[in-house]
Amino acid sequence: MNNKKTIHDSIYGSIELEDIASRLIETKEFQRLNTIKQLGFTYLVFPGATHSRFEHSLGTHYLAREASSRLELDKMDVLDVSLAGLLHDVGHSPFSHALEEAMIRMYGKDHLDVTIEIIQGKTKDNEIRDVLGSHTEAVVEILKGRKGVLSRLISGNGDVDQIDYLARDSHYTGVALGAVDIPRILRVLSIFNGEFCVEEKGLPSVEGLMVARMLMYRTVYRHKTALIVASIANDALEALNPDFEDFVAWNDCDFLSELKTNDLKTYEAIKNRRIPKGILVKCSQEEFLGVVERFEGKIMSSQYLKSPFKKEVLNVLTNGEIRPMTDFSSIMEFLERELEGMGLLVFENENEEYIRDALRRMNITGQ
Repeated sequence: MNNKKTIHDSIYGSIELEDIASRLIETKEFQRLNTIKQLGFTYLVFPGATHSRFEHSLGTHYLAREASSRLELDKMDVLDVSLAGLLHDVGHSPFSHALEEAMIRMYGKDHLDVTIEIIQGKTKDNEIRDVLGSHTEAVVEILKGRKGVLSRLISGNGDVDQIDYLARDSHYTGVALGAVDIPRILRVLSIFNGEFCVEEKGLPSVEGLMVARMLMYRTVYRHKTALIVASIANDALEALNPDFEDFVAWNDCDFLSELKTNDLKTYEAIKNRRIPKGILVKCSQEEFLGVVERFEGKIMSSQYLKSPFKKEVLNVLTNGEIRPMTDFSSIMEFLERELEGMGLLVFENENEEYIRDALRRMNITGQ
């Protein structure tokens, strides 16, 4: 029986899903994404940021299909890369990236590792593996970065995942800094001698994409309030220490329910937005460990946020050859400086003056 669907998306309008994609979104593993917020605890700052991983996954599926079709790839490759786009985030924890640090510490796995396990059918009562069938190996290889252009479409500077989340997050938060010229970028993608690249005329649009990402990190993704909540929530999750098989089935509500039962203080802090104080400090990870040790007994929680800068350089097609983007633009140099690592200190209100004074004496910039 044909199971094609048409879903109306807030960014792209009507998205048509082929039979296998329609059946995949009906699985319990994919439906879980409907109740996982794309931007974690950012809704506590930007009230519109309640969109889900489900929406983003559909958007990435759509863009992967559009881009690969425009590149005139083989029909099976188009299907496989679009399915990889659909499933690329199925392993996210509750509240998405906000709880990933605790997940890594507890289980030694990030969301991509869990995604691969789900796709391969290694989780309890798995439904996705049976639906994906013969496409499983290709989708896994794409997500592991082993399928050349197909992998590059899903992961890397200028990938369809990045294009969708910037456009979507900008739309829902109301922060126009993340605006992306999606039609233009799709038109200037190219393949030359088997390498993914962008035509030289499209360079300004791609530069705009990368600057938008940096500005969204400054304004939204690293908003201090959301980071403070994420830090105390990570500590709470580690204290809960759920069994891995149970945890991979949790959504946002399941996590909050466990908190309500086992950690009422953290639950009420999140529910009622009773958020402790925090300072973001600019320093290396090694320096930050020393800072944390210096304030032992004065801080509730701490977290180091590594630079999100992607060093991989996008290739540009010009005059019958491909050259690295750095030959044409200094934007990568600029972004490496701007997207730096920083540490977060979380503390009770009464300790704020002491910590700020101590940081000044240590010549460490805090904000």
